[in-house]
Amino acid sequence: MRYELPVAARQAAEAHARREFPKEACGLVVDGAYLPCFNYALDPETDFVIAGEIWARLAEEGREVQAVVHSHPNGPLYPSAQDMQGQQQTAVPWVIVALDDKDIAPPIIWDSEGEPAPVIGRSFVHGVADCFCLGRDVYRLGRDALAAQGVSGWPLDPVSFPDWPRRDGWWAKEGELAAQNMLLDHYRANGFRIIPANEARPGDAFLVNIQSPTPNHCGVLLEGHLILHHLPTRASRREPIGIWARAVHTWLRHEANDRRLAALEDKSSVTNHA
Repeated sequence: MRYELPVAARQAAEAHARREFPKEACGLVVDGAYLPCFNYALDPETDFVIAGEIWARLAEEGREVQAVVHSHPNGPLYPSAQDMQGQQQTAVPWVIVALDDKDIAPPIIWDSEGEPAPVIGRSFVHGVADCFCLGRDVYRLGRDALAAQGVSGWPLDPVSFPDWPRRDGWWAKEGELAAQNMLLDHYRANGFRIIPANEARPGDAFLVNIQSPTPNHCGVLLEGHLILHHLPTRASRREPIGIWARAVHTWLRHEANDRRLAALEDKSSVTNHA
């Protein structure tokens, strides 16, 4: 079940964020209520630190931390790479309250191991609901869960691989962002290998360059020459592979699809010899 921030906790977190602005406010949701915490960061306008003693005391008292909350004064409306790393380390949902001196945005909530949102119709949020999140969720949901959402044509059982903390603009090749190439850096660690375009089959993934010198977009191939992907400018969707086939930079196959296709080939060989 996806985490939902209780209304009273949301209101308390937003009030705390407003009081601390332009510093980052931080706190914990404990037993359904928001617990405001002091921000011990050296630069509280760009970072936050919650004292470890608070976590230790809550654990001793047997109280459950259900979420970590912090604010983003003047944005951005998505997590930083450090936020994503922190969420994975704490293994509870994280919540961002983004605000400026006038308005507060709806909270951004994510949990890298939590129940995924439906794969069709998602709004794009970098690091929370982007193209990599969609592809990862398709693999970890698997055939039956996707069919229950009305998404047919995916051949694989659930397959899990890690999310990767990333900063927006990681595909840039200038300045501080030049070091990271998230999609090409991690595909082997996630169980994929590169395959020729003419070997692509349902269950495979693809990488595309969109106004970028390096692949910065990904999607998956379904049956019926359909793809499922998520662009920043629109909701996640299925569509014919069409012109996307010519734009693909790299096709990738997960080891689970290798095993599935090998089993189908063996079964076909046995049938032909019978």
